[in-house]
Amino acid sequence: MATWPSALLRIDDIARDTVAVHFSKPGDFRFQPGQTVSLTLPSDTPDAPVLRHTFSLVSAPHEPELCVATRVRATPFKQALTRLRPGAELKFSGPYGKLTPPAGTDRPLVLVAGGIGITPCVSLLRDAAHRDSDQRFLLLYSNRTREQAAFLEELRGLARLDPRLRLLATLTGPADDAWDGLRGRIDAAMLEQALQGLDNPLCYVTGAPAMVEEIRAGLAAAGVPDDAILDESFHGY
Repeated sequence: MATWPSALLRIDDIARDTVAVHFSKPGDFRFQPGQTVSLTLPSDTPDAPVLRHTFSLVSAPHEPELCVATRVRATPFKQALTRLRPGAELKFSGPYGKLTPPAGTDRPLVLVAGGIGITPCVSLLRDAAHRDSDQRFLLLYSNRTREQAAFLEELRGLARLDPRLRLLATLTGPADDAWDGLRGRIDAAMLEQALQGLDNPLCYVTGAPAMVEEIRAGLAAAGVPDDAILDESFHGY
C-alpha cells in the first residue's frame, strides 16, 4: 500500500475532548467514502518510536483536504498529535477499509454509530449529498452526552435538506430539557422500530467493540441477515 506525504493544516475542537485533524490531500490520492488511512506523525529523533494510528476519514472524496477526528486521550500518539502546529510534516498510508457502499446499489443503507464511530458515516453522507444520491439512509447515532456528539449539527443539517436521510440521535447519559432526540441505548427494540418500512437494507455498524457486538445481535433479532451487516470496531479512541 502506498505511503503519501502530507502536512498538517489545522486542528479544531469539535466536541468535548474531541478534535478534527485536517491535513493536505496529495493530488493523486483517491479513496472511497467510509475508508480509513494510517497516519504517521513526525519523529523528534531518528531512533524515536514510530507514532502511527489508523483513522476513518471524515472527508468525502470530492473535498480538497483530508480530515480525521479523534477523542483526545493520554496516549503518546494523541498527546504528540495535539502538540503539532500547522505545517508539520505527516505521512499516511491507505486507503483501507470495507465500509463502502456497493456500486450501483439502491438498497437502503442503515448506519449505526456510537461516539467517535460516527466518522465514516459523515464521509458517506457528505458524499451522498454531494452526488445527490437517490439512496435512502437511516442513521442511528448514540452518545453519552450532547457535548460529546461530534458532527451532530452538521448531520442534522443534512437530514433537514434531504428527506432521503432519517437521523435518530440518542443520549445514554444525562440530558436537559432542550434535548429533542431519543434517550437510551440503541437496543433491539429501537432497531426493530427504526427499520420498519426499509426493504432489504444494508447495515454498517461502527463504535466500541462491545457496542458493535450488541448492535449486530439486535439487527439479527430484527431479521437482518448476517451477510447484510458490516462492522468496524474502534479500539482505543
